[in-house]
Amino acid sequence: MTASLFKKTSLITALAAAISPIAAVADVCQTDNPNITPINIVQGSGFSSPKASETVTVRGIVTASWQSENELGGFFIESAPTDTDDNLGTSEGLFVQTSKHIGKIEPKDTIVLTGVIQEVDELTTLTDVSDLTSCGSVDALPKPTPFTLPVVDKKHFERIEGMRVKLSSGNNETLTISGNYNYTRYGFVDVSAGRLWTPSQIVQPGEEARELAAKNELNRIQMDDNSNKRAPRPLPFEELFSGPHNSLRTGTEIEPLVGIASQFNRRYRFQPLETPQLKSAAKTVAYNAPDKAGGTLRIASFNVLNFFNGNGMGQGFPTPRGADTPDEMKRQQAKIVSAINALNADVIGIMEVENDGFGEHSAIRQLVDALNDSGPVTYYISEPQAQRIGGDQITVGLIYNKDTVSASSHALVNTAGAFAWGSRPPLAQTLTDKNTSEPFTVVVNHFKSKGSCPEDEESPNSNQNDGQACWNALRLKSAQQLSKWIAEESFPNTVLLGDFNAYFMEDPIQYLSNNGYYNPSKATDYSYVYDSQAGALDHVFVENELKDNISGVYHLPFNADEPWIYDYRNAEFYEPTPYRSSDHDPLVLDLRFSASGM
Repeated sequence: MTASLFKKTSLITALAAAISPIAAVADVCQTDNPNITPINIVQGSGFSSPKASETVTVRGIVTASWQSENELGGFFIESAPTDTDDNLGTSEGLFVQTSKHIGKIEPKDTIVLTGVIQEVDELTTLTDVSDLTSCGSVDALPKPTPFTLPVVDKKHFERIEGMRVKLSSGNNETLTISGNYNYTRYGFVDVSAGRLWTPSQIVQPGEEARELAAKNELNRIQMDDNSNKRAPRPLPFEELFSGPHNSLRTGTEIEPLVGIASQFNRRYRFQPLETPQLKSAAKTVAYNAPDKAGGTLRIASFNVLNFFNGNGMGQGFPTPRGADTPDEMKRQQAKIVSAINALNADVIGIMEVENDGFGEHSAIRQLVDALNDSGPVTYYISEPQAQRIGGDQITVGLIYNKDTVSASSHALVNTAGAFAWGSRPPLAQTLTDKNTSEPFTVVVNHFKSKGSCPEDEESPNSNQNDGQACWNALRLKSAQQLSKWIAEESFPNTVLLGDFNAYFMEDPIQYLSNNGYYNPSKATDYSYVYDSQAGALDHVFVENELKDNISGVYHLPFNADEPWIYDYRNAEFYEPTPYRSSDHDPLVLDLRFSASGM
């Protein structure tokens, strides 16, 4: 860089050192200063600096400063044009960590500084700054380097670490908020080119799923709020809020923007220098499900996220899985009631309700009493001839609108084999559509989850690294046993629904689809977002003979896209609406039997 580009001025600071003569400042700022190590040499072409733990003197243009309290604790610099190399594999940016605020440092300042290179949370960082000299300022910051998602390999992230970049999409998709799990905790969201899908939702388990998982890792970056605050308030990125709940939902599409590429805790980050702009809001529905056509029977599936009511008399809190206080339970109940009312369903299968029977103080009884008190519909609980269903803390349930359907017998449960432990016992209720006098059977399911893997790695239920996680063998056995039980019982017009804890392309779902049952959903329908990837754990099937009777199927985006902070646990953000009434979206199936005019 020439002297004119530097526009040299006096020394700002030498930190702990004495003020140097003007001549010394000029020597430090010379482009041929032999003591300066170019930033690209500090960065190197690998994943960590070849200069780690060494003391170096570097020169750069300040591109952004986040030194204030609760910010990032430093500033970024980038090589002047004359200091860059021709190697696209080396970054020209560097983060400078400061122990105290250096108030005179501003973007466009050119500085020379000495410190120790460290990998701090995997970000190459100049620490322990012992000397800093101002060499003036430039007219404009370096032009941002184009950076598109997805990348070919992780080295593409490293080669722009610390640099100003223009983030955009390179695959004809739109930049999308794919995950918001850490948004309300730490102020960052995951951004990708298009929505990320759980691999086994859209491709075959095994090699295809592994390949997609690897591609997903190359198609995500954390967009940060440029602070180190926990639980930032107000919530950042308000410009991206949308939907009836006015929140930052996954699926939200944003415009390309300029920021600095960073890194933290094994993830690559993006520190915005511009306010993110909304391109397209995430899909939402209003407070009610789509209208139900006349003569249509509506059947819904809803995982209510551990609805426990203590002992049903205002005590017994915190509960084993759900609310910690009576007030939390009341808020949870109000949201679930609001969501169920919004479904406008005749029959509703419920998962994750407390398994404490059907008595006056049971969780399901309390929920249904509140539901019936809230509106004109009266729901009945389908009960088996048992005090409770299986031995798990949670169970499934079924409720139905007595004005539209009727039951002439008790429900049946299966507690054998795979349902004796692991998968919760399914509950089957045969009902009659009062509009057509047509009998049908709804079977509510909740298969074993993907967590708490077996300690024995040789177990067939251990994680096989095929994208289906652990306990897949048990879930497949559950699907097989379920199909066999239904055949033995000769249930009429069977509808299977529930939380199968298996994604669309996984073995249990494909087994049912290939053995007499029709899944009306598509692979791109989802009910759950985990690790910033969308997929469907919740499904509905009809026996093949009923597939022409389907008039609609809806995955209602009430919950999975919403930040978790809007659920019942946080009074500050709580609203008694369907949104974030659970972590799973409800699923609705509309059927029309032939006697209804099919």
